[in-house]
Amino acid sequence: MLPQPKFYTTRMKKLLPILLGATAVFSGNAIAQNATTTPVGAMTYTFNATVGLVNTYMSVPLTDTPVFSGPVQSVGNATLTFSGTPFVANALAQAGSPYFLRLQSGAQIGRTMLVTANTGNSTTVDITNNTSQSTSLTSGNFTVAAGDMVQIFAGDTLGSFFGTTANATTGYLNGIALMGNATLARADTVSIYNRVTARQDAYFFSTTLGYWRTGSSTVNANGVILYPDASLGITRRAGRPTISFTVLGDVPAVAPKIKTAGNNQPVYGANPFPVDMTLGTLNLVNWTRNDLLARADTINIFNPLLAKMDTYYQKADGSWRKSGDTITDQSSFSLPAGSAVGFLKRGAVSGSGSFLGAALPYTP
Repeated sequence: MLPQPKFYTTRMKKLLPILLGATAVFSGNAIAQNATTTPVGAMTYTFNATVGLVNTYMSVPLTDTPVFSGPVQSVGNATLTFSGTPFVANALAQAGSPYFLRLQSGAQIGRTMLVTANTGNSTTVDITNNTSQSTSLTSGNFTVAAGDMVQIFAGDTLGSFFGTTANATTGYLNGIALMGNATLARADTVSIYNRVTARQDAYFFSTTLGYWRTGSSTVNANGVILYPDASLGITRRAGRPTISFTVLGDVPAVAPKIKTAGNNQPVYGANPFPVDMTLGTLNLVNWTRNDLLARADTINIFNPLLAKMDTYYQKADGSWRKSGDTITDQSSFSLPAGSAVGFLKRGAVSGSGSFLGAALPYTP
């Protein structure tokens, strides 16, 4: 049997627990430390040995330590300018090395965008937030203003997070030890929800080509970006051993926002916090409550016991119900740290209304 490997990113400090349903459990202790800057932590993900095919959904709410923190000097539609020359031109927008900018204050606090270009004193960001709809940085009453604080931090790619080297004998990837193979049907896979095409894109590590690819394309997918609020579906086939890996990083100091265009189109994202939440403590912003499921916004959460998504909605009185059970209050139902969540808004939305947000469940 393959030993249980540990994988570490270049992140650090305060340990936080994680529980991912029946197929992934917390391993380790929670240790609090004093901090004078953004709290940092570690989340350990453990995937149990498999008898048959097992699907698990996860997310990674911890981020890299910022390479830049400071106030905005001026704002354009998709561009932010800063005083001085804090950047090396184009250094924040290299293929295979993504960087993200997160608003830490102001009207768009919590919004996180991919940096697509930069000069010595400015950044251009993706104002679609990886969706089919753009929202300007200067959108009506939802405007980034001079003086608003931002952070810029490095992101992950499929290759940097899950590994790009397979053991020649076993086929397991270095670090996280997912199984590669020459074909999709025999390999473990990582599925990433594509918010533009509204579908899951499945990737596997090709031991023939030596890189990540999809089943329909031989294009090297090592550089596919893993967004901070992405949901990741992990499929492991029968006979896989127990594996464990640890992610180290900064704890969000503001509540990250998730973008949606509404129109009954689900957006799969994350519990954005590295702590367990209940439905009753979410306190979602821009969320429609209704006593009828068909008129309420909904949350989809993977049920590992039944291997399907369960749908939850919030009644007008604030309590939660599960599809098929209008009686039982589900407000105490847990959203584990690092779990994946599907959000669906019924109506069309734009501007500030297209961003979902939850209350920060801790004091940073």
